[in-house]
Formats: sequence, structure tokens, C-alpha cells
Amino acid sequence: MVWLSLLVRWVLLAAAVALTAWVMPDVSLEGGALAALWVALLIALANVAVEMLLHFLPEPGSFFLLAALTLGVNGLMVWLVSSVTSYLSVDGFLAAVGAALLISIFSMVLAAAAARLLPDTGSHSDATPG
Repeated sequence: MVWLSLLVRWVLLAAAVALTAWVMPDVSLEGGALAALWVALLIALANVAVEMLLHFLPEPGSFFLLAALTLGVNGLMVWLVSSVTSYLSVDGFLAAVGAALLISIFSMVLAAAAARLLPDTGSHSDATPG
């Protein structure tokens, strides 16, 4: 079931990327659904790499500083992905930060909707005390 969960999250991230490109005039996605899946995979891989690197840095003392740092790093990640692939085009760093924010919001909303619509398969155990 781990693979199914990863697949669902990947598709939801691709949908969030496509929605962001549709909403933001400074962001464009060319190539349809396969391009959205490719860009989502690149963003997910970049996110994992950045997360591993951030474990070595000290945590900022302020919530607002942490939020600003996270938003900036995510924007940089989207900008980097747009420079690696021709499917995603982002016009500048501020557009990348806005795209990162919208991708995060759309991902959370889509994940919440999917959690309500899809059956919960991961939280039940066969060995229930009885």
C-alpha cells in the first residue's frame, strides 16, 4: 500500500502543478499530463534532496523566519526545476515563490479531498485486540 500512497501523492502533486500553471500568468506548463507528472517528479525529488540538506542547518528561532526560509527554498526549488526541464517555464524568482506557495496550497486541498474520497487503507491492522 505504500506504493499506492506514493502514486496518489505524485498524481496530486502533478494536478497541483497543472492548476498553478493554469492560474498564474508567469508560470506555464507545456506537454499535458505526462509533462505535469514529470515536473511533479522533479519537484518531489528536489524536495527530498533539500529536506535532507536542511537537516544539517540550525533551525531558525522564529516561526516567521522559518516560514520565509521555507517559502524561499521552495521557490528556489521550483525555479531550479524550471531551468532543468523545458516543460515548466517560470518568469523570475518571485513567480517561482508564488508558484511554490500555490503548489503547496493546491496540494494540501487536493490531499484533503482525496483523503475524504478514498478509503483509508493504511491505518487499520489485522491484529486488532479483542
